[in-house]
Amino acid sequence: MEKYLSGYNENSVHFFNLMMEGLKDYVDAESFWDAVDEDTIFKFHYHFPDFPKEMSKAQYKEWFSKYTAPESSAEFINVYKDLSTSGQTTLIMQYVVHYKQGVPDMNFLSIATVKDNKVVAWDDYLDTSK
Repeated sequence: MEKYLSGYNENSVHFFNLMMEGLKDYVDAESFWDAVDEDTIFKFHYHFPDFPKEMSKAQYKEWFSKYTAPESSAEFINVYKDLSTSGQTTLIMQYVVHYKQGVPDMNFLSIATVKDNKVVAWDDYLDTSK
């Protein structure tokens, strides 16, 4: 059995590895959850049944602990880095998550705000144009 970083599993490892690839130059952490400040609120600008519009870091980590979507890979489409605000980096990461077993790919756009080497805000969007 493969060993995963804390908060990762076989279904989420591709997403978390991709997010850390985008964040790596701006955070002081080895894993996604270590890169996120304890007070960060994740905001979701899309709707799935029984999925909240916002979650705290603890709530999102708990949700991911039960994540069962069968990811096969994830890749960036585009990453934009805004360094214009002193002491803050905003990363706009557009990416696709590929799934196994006939589950359709999903395109996302995540906007992460990083201050003092930690993610302090996260806004997530889903491309529903397909």
